[in-house]
Amino acid sequence: MENVVLNITIGEREKSEAFLDFFKEHDIKLSLATFGTGTATKEILATLGIGSSDKFVIFSFMTMEKSHILLNEIEGKMQLKKVGVGLSFTVPLSSIDGLKSLNKIVKGVDVEKEDVGYMPNTDNELIVIIANRGYTDNVMEVARKAGAEGGTVVHARGTGQEASEKFFGTLIGAEKEMIFIVSKTEKRNAIMKEIKEKAGSGTPSEAISFSLPINEVAGFLEN
Repeated sequence: MENVVLNITIGEREKSEAFLDFFKEHDIKLSLATFGTGTATKEILATLGIGSSDKFVIFSFMTMEKSHILLNEIEGKMQLKKVGVGLSFTVPLSSIDGLKSLNKIVKGVDVEKEDVGYMPNTDNELIVIIANRGYTDNVMEVARKAGAEGGTVVHARGTGQEASEKFFGTLIGAEKEMIFIVSKTEKRNAIMKEIKEKAGSGTPSEAISFSLPINEVAGFLEN
């Protein structure tokens, strides 16, 4: 779906309300917020002048045209260029079910336009990792060795049935952790390969990873 994107904004938890207010001011009708934890060590946080690793993650749907405006303004108003304040980026959607329903919460969606895949070539990608809870440090250590700068962790829980758990030899229904890593596209393959080999199937982490292209980024992103 070429003219609709998913915006993901990550920042310090104590500033979540300010960011939600920013989205409301820009007439974004639906923003889903959750909390997570950054993966930086205490030493790195102290060096960067950041007080806490507690993070918020906000997911918002919007048109691509709206995202251009929002990312330009959020970088200045919310001071995203400062290290550790936050990061806001957009991910293209390859398909959407229920365009007419979506049009009620996203202004400017062309519901008559054919729903087609849209996978552009991008400089940055979002790597999403699902791993057994308690193994975040191990997964991030592996990812950093392959070039990852850092990530944000969100707790989750699988919904696999007992038959699936026994079949795959892993507790699908156990508590999981999702790790979001924004990476340069050229580093993606190395990071995902290292995770697969060092923290994937057959390891205590049982990590699974996939990546999504990022259209635009506002905020501090390491090279």
